[in-house]
Amino acid sequence: IIGTATGYDFKCPGHGEWRIRANASCSSENRYVCLFNILKAKYEDRCFGADRSSKGSMLVFQPLFNIAECNSGRYQPIVFNTHGNSECILLKSKCDEEGQVLHSNGTSASDTTCRCDYTKRYAFVSKQKNSCFCNPSEEDCSCFRMSCEKLSP
Repeated sequence: IIGTATGYDFKCPGHGEWRIRANASCSSENRYVCLFNILKAKYEDRCFGADRSSKGSMLVFQPLFNIAECNSGRYQPIVFNTHGNSECILLKSKCDEEGQVLHSNGTSASDTTCRCDYTKRYAFVSKQKNSCFCNPSEEDCSCFRMSCEKLSP
């Protein structure tokens, strides 16, 4: 009988498990790092010690630390730190609620912005910082459909 064993795709631990994995692997939370390895196209963990990169970026292994831009669906508004993080920290908003449309994709350091589809008579429910668009991570971007009184001829 011949048996085969299949591996699994390693994923970095979530915030709840980070400390446990760090202490088990490196005997110190401050030395544990788990990042995507560009050359091997998979996540790896190592005992290198924490490092940081600038807003809008994250760190990857290539084979040592290297700066990479956030994936298109995420953003990093603060300095990236490898202690407890393996990718950019925030997901971009979708602008997919009733009446919403995308205004801007934002950047790797900022969220998307949304607007109400005025071509279908949608408007913001509440007053926004900018009357044309809003930032869903900072404001309520809810839209409602305006009803127009029927004008007599």
